[in-house]
Amino acid sequence: MITLQRITSEYIESEDRIRLIAISDAEKTLILWLTQRLLVRLIAHFLGWLEKEAPEVARSSAIGNETKSALQEMAQQSAAAKLQEQSAVTANSDSAALLVKEIDIKMSEAVVLLVFKCDDGQKAELSFTIQQLRQWLGMIHQLWRQAEWPVSVWPDWMDDKQQPDSVSTDSSVH
Repeated sequence: MITLQRITSEYIESEDRIRLIAISDAEKTLILWLTQRLLVRLIAHFLGWLEKEAPEVARSSAIGNETKSALQEMAQQSAAAKLQEQSAVTANSDSAALLVKEIDIKMSEAVVLLVFKCDDGQKAELSFTIQQLRQWLGMIHQLWRQAEWPVSVWPDWMDDKQQPDSVSTDSSVH
């Protein structure tokens, strides 16, 4: 299995898909293609988990939905504010390009592990802290808007307050 260290996420209009360009622990680059259909399921899983199990909310079980939503929004904005700019991961001519068919998810209170299962049988794993998960979801939300895909999958606490007014068509996030 390939262990991924860092990714750059991009929406590619001609493919109508999200492309992850990743660098592995062996310093090789890999391209993973994610369909909207697969992302909808992944996002729904993550958002459901964050709304029920995330440390910010789990400690506050006796509060109402509006307060929980406000806590989620604050946690999301905090994660976005802590995002440090890094250089993009770039593909090269020998980067394998793989279509992701399935994603296995293992979650704990502190870490999320994704195992991408590709169409050729290869597997690649990527781990996130909860803060990194929130940051990545913010990036995917930004790319989702760029793609003009239906936003009904996203909750109110992932609204436009934390996103730029417009997203350029050539943007990538990492």
